[in-house]
Amino acid sequence: MRLLPERFNKKYHMKLTLREIETNKPENPILRFDAAVKGLQGYRQKEYTNIRRTYNEVCKFNKYLLVSNLEVFVPVLPLAHTSYPTGGEDEHKQLMYVWQEWMDRVTRNPILIRDEEFVFFIENDFGYAVINSSRKSAVASGFVRKTLKQLPVPYDPYEELAEFRPMIKSAYTLGQKLHRAMEKNQRNQKHVAALISELSTKLKGLAQFETVHPGMRNMWERLSNIAHIQSELALLQLISDMGSLGDGIRALVDDLYEIKEALTNRHLIMRELLQAQAQTRNKHINATKIKNKSSLDPIKVDDALSQLEQATKAEESLHMQVKRILGEMMFERKEAIHDCEAKFQKILKLFSLSRIDQHRKLLKHLENIRLDVRIIDANGGLSRLNRDNLTQMKHNLHQSQEEAGDAWTSRTFRSLATEKAGKQQKLRVNDDEEGLDARQAASVLGAATLST
Repeated sequence: MRLLPERFNKKYHMKLTLREIETNKPENPILRFDAAVKGLQGYRQKEYTNIRRTYNEVCKFNKYLLVSNLEVFVPVLPLAHTSYPTGGEDEHKQLMYVWQEWMDRVTRNPILIRDEEFVFFIENDFGYAVINSSRKSAVASGFVRKTLKQLPVPYDPYEELAEFRPMIKSAYTLGQKLHRAMEKNQRNQKHVAALISELSTKLKGLAQFETVHPGMRNMWERLSNIAHIQSELALLQLISDMGSLGDGIRALVDDLYEIKEALTNRHLIMRELLQAQAQTRNKHINATKIKNKSSLDPIKVDDALSQLEQATKAEESLHMQVKRILGEMMFERKEAIHDCEAKFQKILKLFSLSRIDQHRKLLKHLENIRLDVRIIDANGGLSRLNRDNLTQMKHNLHQSQEEAGDAWTSRTFRSLATEKAGKQQKLRVNDDEEGLDARQAASVLGAATLST
């Protein structure tokens, strides 16, 4: 508790609410949001409205949080573009959702909301710049970082965090492979859509050459239209897949990368602590040798003691930093796992619902031409294939997509509103049953006995 007072103090609260995304330069829209602050020092108001920050300004603030809060798994700000058409309703809806989710995750962390830079981020006028931009990362970066990452990981006595980084790295690698596979599938599906469009053109050509049988001519024309619709639906499905699953996986991979790097920073600081401990021991041995000499040099003694004191302070500072990072990451480990699972389930649900919707649309268009296929001749046309024993085909043309559910299954569509109302009614009944005390129960039982 002494190292992490933020985790045990519930009086601090902040809420950011994204109101609108205003158009600006490409890849740099303006985010307009409101802020509500409670219990935090440095703020002149409790509520702020119409705060306007460009995407690049929010990115700089996000990078500052990553550098200055080594003990926190800081969420990464999602990109300003999606796989949906630029400027469309789908892109606007997705950006509103993912940026609001980022704001909620940042303000949910008790350490981040107490950062002094948050005051400037909220209260500054339009044209925000990071005030504490001179603050640099306390760990190595660039080529030195790559070199240190090749060294063996220092011993970690805490099994949860020792196993956490390999798990995150594995998930990060799998996410990258999945995103690359989706990009490859995107190229293949574009080629498939082009081939279906070519098939539509050739079917239309067959209709032009059919001059003998009007039923066949009509069928070829309808099949050509269906093939054209299918090619367009394939392109729409491709965009929807990349917008739901592709963009979601990319955002998840970015978050996993920052979690992996935060755990790497902990290992680097642990290695610095081991070096500081070794340096302190050497300084202590050196000071002891100087003190044990027969002829003492006051200048050398003072210098040795001063170096020993500095080394001891540096070791204590690193020791406290390692303990604080350890304590916070033990908290955030569970939160990170929960957030990743919830996000993955969310994007899989959106992907599945989008796929189902596209297939339902295609099925509906295919069902619209069943009659054109069957009325080619009196016996049912092409619907008699492999069913030669049927002398007369009955045209049962009920639509499979009904309001109650699919015609070929007994399962019905779930109504979320009805399901929620049923759950609330069940909870209300349970509360009524649990709210019956002993006296009321006795009176009820007595009334039942007398009535009998």
